[in-house]
Amino acid sequence: MKVSYSSDEERFREEVRKWFEDNTPPDVKDQTLGGSTLEHGLMFKWHKTLYEKGWIVPEFPKELGGAGLSETEQFIFNYEYSNCGAPRLKTKLVSLGMLAPLLLQHGTKEQQDRFIPDMLSGKTIWCQGFSEPNAGSDLASLNMKAVLEGDHFVLNGQKTWTSMADHADWIFLLVRTDSSGKKQEGISFLLADLKTPGITIRPIEALTDHAPFCEVFFDDVRVPKENLVGKMGEGWKLAGALLQHERLNAFPVGELIYAIETVRKKSEKTIYRGKPLIQDPVFRRKLAALEVDCNSLLYTFFRILSQLKVGSAPGPEASFLKVYGSELYRRVMDLNIEALGPYGQSWYNLEEFDNSIHQATMGWINSTSLTIWGGSSEIQRTVIATQVLKLPRK
Repeated sequence: MKVSYSSDEERFREEVRKWFEDNTPPDVKDQTLGGSTLEHGLMFKWHKTLYEKGWIVPEFPKELGGAGLSETEQFIFNYEYSNCGAPRLKTKLVSLGMLAPLLLQHGTKEQQDRFIPDMLSGKTIWCQGFSEPNAGSDLASLNMKAVLEGDHFVLNGQKTWTSMADHADWIFLLVRTDSSGKKQEGISFLLADLKTPGITIRPIEALTDHAPFCEVFFDDVRVPKENLVGKMGEGWKLAGALLQHERLNAFPVGELIYAIETVRKKSEKTIYRGKPLIQDPVFRRKLAALEVDCNSLLYTFFRILSQLKVGSAPGPEASFLKVYGSELYRRVMDLNIEALGPYGQSWYNLEEFDNSIHQATMGWINSTSLTIWGGSSEIQRTVIATQVLKLPRK
């Protein structure tokens, strides 16, 4: 498979690379490697910088506030963005990476006009309310009730592992509106203002000393029926479309390449048996294996990109990227700790490694969760087996 860009695409690639080299602040890059997200003040500031440039969602049409990039230009942009050390933005991943494309495809004109502009500017922050205490990977088992009473749905139940709920303004969520048939058929997709009376948010502290998740309780919460996306009972179909967008963008290959190069640089500083670790043949084989596997992931992206260029939406093949990317990232984080040698046991910053000690420790802990959120590796393998390979479920 031979991959090359046109002369115009190469010029665009250089433009993107140069802009991020000149405009990505050091305090933003410092928080990149490690699977952690930006401190919220920095995140909103970086979101505003990208928005003012017109690059917060460059894949969107220009009339919607994007740059109207082609599929190839979008891939180039995402690659160069992550390969320069710029971090993933949860404001983009949740609002603009998942919900906005869904509203453009299934939402009403009123919903699009009401919600998407504020997502673009960062004025409104969203969170995702899918998982429940007894409905994680088996999402169709969710129990949160929504009963239509006049012009409002009345919500009762709980969501958990809700990222950024304590900083968000709105939540999009799956609710059960019918329990009489198959469990997938009674689910609907709603948008709710988190300032609505009856909503309680409690942060969940993680091993990293942060509270990246929350549990959200709904007690007789009234949501206007115009906040229903699609039709009642279509929530399962809409969630599937949304999660395909999430999985397609879950692991930017440029970020993995940047991470591997960071590990290489650390191995040049770490002394092992009197020599730099990079000279150890066992370590070099591990690093080379990661580079080969990362290139394999890159070419998988190219294959899916070729499908998008002819108008196909992200399909079940996106599960390949989710499984392979998340497990590869875990291996990179393992080697990242190894490259630090005895310093890899430390939690707090050590001056000779700047902020990389803390990021390495957090990254190693967080990397386990990467194989769970967005659909666990076990579930994704079932998707691949049944929907891509067409194997029987039993």
